[in-house]
Amino acid sequence: MPATVSPMSRGTHATLLAATAVVVALVVAACLPAPRATTSGPATPSSSPAGQASAKPSPTERAFVKAIEAFAERAASGKLTYHVAFKGNVRASINLLPIVGAMDVSGGDFASSFTYDLGHDYVGLGKVRVQVRAVKGKGYVKSGAAAWRPIKNFGVGQSYVLFKTVKSSDDVKYLGAVRVSGKTLHKIGVTGALLISPNTLPGMSQKEEVDDTELEVVIDDSGRPRSGSWKLWGKSRVGENSGQLQRVEYEVDLSFSKVGSKISISRP
Repeated sequence: MPATVSPMSRGTHATLLAATAVVVALVVAACLPAPRATTSGPATPSSSPAGQASAKPSPTERAFVKAIEAFAERAASGKLTYHVAFKGNVRASINLLPIVGAMDVSGGDFASSFTYDLGHDYVGLGKVRVQVRAVKGKGYVKSGAAAWRPIKNFGVGQSYVLFKTVKSSDDVKYLGAVRVSGKTLHKIGVTGALLISPNTLPGMSQKEEVDDTELEVVIDDSGRPRSGSWKLWGKSRVGENSGQLQRVEYEVDLSFSKVGSKISISRP
C-alpha cells in the first residue's frame, strides 16, 4: 500500500521546493546579459551629425580679419600718408638717452626729425637734433648745426617708412584685441621696421649694426593705425679708431595722426 506522508514531511518537502526555485532563478539571472541603462533625455550634439555645431568665426574674429586686410591694402598701395609722433629712450652701454621726435610719411617718401637728450649723462652737451629725409629714392641727413648731406647708397633697407615690408595681409601678425576708450581695436605686428637708425647717434659712434626690430601697432576696424611701440636691438663701436663694441637698444611709443591726409615732402 502507498506510504503515507506525515505533516512534518510535507513541510520539509515544500521547503526544499522553494529553495530549489531560488537557486534556479539565481542561475538564470547569472546567465542573462546585464541590463542596459536607458535615458529619456535628448541625444547629445555629438550623437548625430545634424546636432554638431559648425565652426564659424565670431563677430570679433571677422572684425580683425577685415581690419588687417584693410591695413595691408593701405600699406601696400604705396600711397599711404600719416604723421607719427614718438617718444622714448635709447640705451647704449651704461648710458640712457631720452629721445623725442616726429615723422611725416607719404608713400615711399618721409621726413623725420628727432632729438637726442645727452644732458642727462654728459653735462654741457645738451640736446642734439637729427633730421633724416628721403624723396624719390634718395636720402639726406642733417645732425645738429651741420649742413644737409646725402646718404650714400641709400636704399629700401635704410628707409624709415614703417610699413615698407607689408605687401599683403600675410605680412601682418595678429597679436590680439585691445580696449581703448570703450572700443575694441586690434594689435598687429610688422617685421623689418626701421624708425631710427643707430648711425644717427651723436658722438664717435661707428660701424653700427641692426640685429632685430619689433613694431607693434594698434589699428581700428578700417585698418587705420592709431598707436603703437617700436624697439630696436643692435650694436655700435664707440670711440676713436676701432672703438669699443657696445649694445644699442631703442624703445619708443608711437602715436599716429593725419592718416590719409595730404602730406607733401620735398628734398632739403
